[in-house]
Amino acid sequence: MAVDIVKNDEKGLVDRLKKLGFDGVFHNHNGLMSMVDDENAFELKVYSGKDYDFTIQKGRADVVEDLEKNGFILNKGLCHKLKENGMFVVFKFSNLIESENFFKTYKNMLINGRTCDEYSVPCIYASYADSVKTAKSPAQLIAFAEEFKYRYDNLLKSWDKLLKRS
Repeated sequence: MAVDIVKNDEKGLVDRLKKLGFDGVFHNHNGLMSMVDDENAFELKVYSGKDYDFTIQKGRADVVEDLEKNGFILNKGLCHKLKENGMFVVFKFSNLIESENFFKTYKNMLINGRTCDEYSVPCIYASYADSVKTAKSPAQLIAFAEEFKYRYDNLLKSWDKLLKRS
């Protein structure tokens, strides 16, 4: 079982990811993340901005992303609210690659990944590929999660929880 999120839902990219072994491929478009190419598709509200505290406390989204890009660090209380509200945290491989300050982005991702793992917050580590060339395999995404101290068993639980939302 594996899940990835892509920037666009072009047929060739989705087919390639399915061949690589992904059970679910999601597309993020205009603040809504939806499953691609599936009869059981569903949408999740995504938040990326400056007011993560409010969004997490009030449960105003299903998914929060770009924490590392916006310099936001999670704490114990926010992690409990994320779990309580059934929210996911998404870490994008593309944010790390495209970062203007690699070290800062890496550090923020490491701190947040470690904190999420400690409190078992559901996280999705995704490629956010925009073409077949930038697509990652499930093994690469697992290694990406483990690099940022998010355990494999928590990653599997997160993938399963996301796929069962439909």
